[in-house]
This record gives sequence, C-alpha cells and structure tokens, in this order.
Amino acid sequence: MRNGWPPWPPTTIFLTEKPTMISAVARREAAPEPNHAVEALVLNCMDYRLIGAVYNYLASRGLAGKYDQITLAGGAIGVMSDQTTEWANTFWQHVTLAKDLHDVRKVIVIDHRDCGACKAFVGKDCADERDGERQIHEECMGSLAKEIKIREPDLDVELLLMDLDGSVEDLSRTSRATGQ
Repeated sequence: MRNGWPPWPPTTIFLTEKPTMISAVARREAAPEPNHAVEALVLNCMDYRLIGAVYNYLASRGLAGKYDQITLAGGAIGVMSDQTTEWANTFWQHVTLAKDLHDVRKVIVIDHRDCGACKAFVGKDCADERDGERQIHEECMGSLAKEIKIREPDLDVELLLMDLDGSVEDLSRTSRATGQ
C-alpha cells in the first residue's frame, strides 16, 4: 500500500509468481467481515457525461452508498454484444461476487441515449431517431434481463434509460423479458 491507496485490501494476492484470485468463499473464511449488504448491483455505461447523473439519480432514490457498481461501455449493450464476450464474462463474475459478498437482490441496468458504444456495436445510426434508439436499448436490456432471470432467478431487475440531461425513463414495465 502506497500513500494509503487502495483503502481496502486487494482481492488479488501473489502466492506464486503468477497473480491468483481469491474466491469469495475463501476470502470470507480467511478474514470474516461483518455483513456489508447493499441493495443493488448497478450496471451503467462508462460515458463521462453521465457519471455524475447516474450517482445523483441513485442518490435521489436513497441508494447512495447502498449499491455495487460495474461500469462497461454501453452498459447492457456492452454485456450483450457478440463483440464483447469478455465483458459479459466480467459482468457475470461481478453478479456472483456481489451476491456472495454483499447479498445483492437486484440488478439495476442504466443505459443512456446518444451512446457511443451503441453506435460502435449496433450501428452508427442507432441514435438518429429517439423511438428507434429507445427500441434498441429496450431490446438489449430486455435480453439481458431475461438472461439474468434464467441464471439468477432470485434477482430482481430494473431497466432504466437515461437522457443526457439526467432524466430517466423506466423501461422495466415495457420490457416483456423482465417478468415484471
């Protein structure tokens, strides 16, 4: 640890010359920690324009300090694209770890409008028309919600589409894949 950073013990230890990941179970057995339950795992896009807006939205719902977060370009699009299989693996590993370490019961997916990853992975014209853009996000998030329900049936799923002004549209009710 240098200059007090990072403020937590790392999850990678060096037992040999190769880094070795400690499983959630092994880490808990090695150093039992008090229950650090949070309400949700949030998946959102890396777009710098919305980092503050995502935090502010979640804080306005009383979730500040009560969620784990994974940030991937495109959010749900980044998980579901055929071009980003490794990202999907990372997402599922985070889901498992969040459940094991923090008793997560819900996944909140926050995609956003004018998403560069959507343009890169779906097509440059994906944001040209608002209804079409909404439909692309709704289909992708709906597919992810369906996959979450198959793999982790005990998790609730919430699907949100954020505009660049920070306003949020709840797509959970309109997506048939969430089972809600």
